[in-house]
Amino acid sequence: MLLINNLNSFNPAFAESKFTFNFRQYFFNNIEHLQNQGGENTLIFYWQNIDNQTIEARLSVIVQNKIACSPLRATFGGIEFSEDITEENLFQFLQESVLKIGLKTIKINSYPEGYLRGFQIQKLENCLFKLGFGISITEQNYEIPITEKSFYETINSIRARQLLRKSIKKEFSFQEIINPNFTEIHAFITHSRERKNRPMTMNLEQFENHFRLFPKNFQVFSVTEFQQTIAVAVTIKINSQIVYTFYLADNEFHLKYSPTVFLLSGIYDYFKSQNYTILDLGIATNKGILNEGLARFKRSLGANSSLKKTYLKIV
Repeated sequence: MLLINNLNSFNPAFAESKFTFNFRQYFFNNIEHLQNQGGENTLIFYWQNIDNQTIEARLSVIVQNKIACSPLRATFGGIEFSEDITEENLFQFLQESVLKIGLKTIKINSYPEGYLRGFQIQKLENCLFKLGFGISITEQNYEIPITEKSFYETINSIRARQLLRKSIKKEFSFQEIINPNFTEIHAFITHSRERKNRPMTMNLEQFENHFRLFPKNFQVFSVTEFQQTIAVAVTIKINSQIVYTFYLADNEFHLKYSPTVFLLSGIYDYFKSQNYTILDLGIATNKGILNEGLARFKRSLGANSSLKKTYLKIV
């Protein structure tokens, strides 16, 4: 059964806390984050199993300039669904949702396929293609499985292992920054990205605001030498199993040690202790064009590649 929540008109019956979800939801599709993305109107579609009343699928879209986007301003949106939902029911859910959206253009920037099992990917694409969606952009994403192995054991590059040993020998210090100085952290990340010709995606106000709004999801980690910051990471908890490295930055004067390897080692251990299963390093492409150096670095750390697709339907 299809349920629709219009965030522009308050309806207490749609408090998600009242629902039982038969899948792990992704942070960027939660109501609190959707409300922070802007847009003219926000619609959330749910598919409820009428037998047990659980929610088996969810799709959120934000309408802007007569285009329905999932998401409007976030790393990804996409269709969340249970492993148990049948392809027939998933298709019916999406078909009814598309009809209710009622717009000619629908753009779905999906999550990495590494988040799903193989049969789920096939099931989802079968439904989208039958509904007339095509693939407009395919990015290459990289994820490190968090297992019983140590981070050192996951690394498959001799050079990366050497760099990690050097960092340990130098007695670099890894820590979570509990009360970050946002001005300093933002400036450090901005400088690092500018050095690599990568624009900063958030200004200082937006950066600080995300930590204030979502303190349970955003964290900052750093590596220091003699109290000097030489590498920084901002991570986002996607759900209870997946953590995403939103920003990764380093100091150009310590590149010969590649302190980001030591930083990622600390992050891996931190989330391993909390039973996370995926460390998402993000994409190594820009609008489908591969950055071979970045991809090689992520592969050297033992990351698996998966596709991150944008689906587009134009009537």
